[in-house]
Amino acid sequence: MTTAPENVMTDARFTRLRAVNLVVGLLLLAQAVLVSVVVLAQSAPVLLPVTAGFPGGSVDSQAEPQVVDLAAVNLGVAVAILLAFSGLLRLAAVTPTFAGSYRRGLAAARNPLRWVEYSQVSAITVFLVAQLNGVTEVGTLVALYAVTAGATLFLALTEREPAGGSLRPFVFGAMVGIVPWGIIAFYQIGAGVRGDVPELFVRTVTLSLLAVAALVWTNAWLGRTGDSAWAHPHRVEMVQIALVTLGTTLLTGQVLWGVLL
Repeated sequence: MTTAPENVMTDARFTRLRAVNLVVGLLLLAQAVLVSVVVLAQSAPVLLPVTAGFPGGSVDSQAEPQVVDLAAVNLGVAVAILLAFSGLLRLAAVTPTFAGSYRRGLAAARNPLRWVEYSQVSAITVFLVAQLNGVTEVGTLVALYAVTAGATLFLALTEREPAGGSLRPFVFGAMVGIVPWGIIAFYQIGAGVRGDVPELFVRTVTLSLLAVAALVWTNAWLGRTGDSAWAHPHRVEMVQIALVTLGTTLLTGQVLWGVLL
């Protein structure tokens, strides 16, 4: 009896992968429903402000900028949407419409859907974490969102490189992707220096989600440079699904216990 080489996407491996996607998709949707129920049961929503500062006069004037409240992000609704988005993409991967292209992509060590999902999951996560750390200015928030999503898409370019090819897209993406977390750290440390230390919930959610983001990038790195066992597309995809699920679950749990409940 012969066994399939480690780098082949066999029927059995793909069946397991589809089962994992199905279970994770349903789990994420269940979390979205749970968060939605909690939000609907709240007497007052948790709103995170979005502001804009406009010049108060001429360039050389000493007038204070005029800060305008533009909108407010409902934290519970945002987390529920994030969970639903990720869950629906997990379920989409197992449907007949996408399963064929999903398998062909993995067989070639590529999965654009993986990075479309994570570009938005990571960008929304950074947006919310930044707000929790006191970032309110709309320009900064939009920039953090765009930079995070763009950095993640560099990983899709990395997968387009042939085996043993250039890792420049990965390096460039990592250089860009660390910037939003550096800005968040600046706000968190700056608040502490001023004597207004962020509450434990904010510090915990920031550090835990930063750790998950680092593990996602490490997994992508090992998928391109690791030994044959780790670099197998089946393993890389399994770890990616686990890490994204871990990140969204950590965000959900900490938001529920730290703010919503």
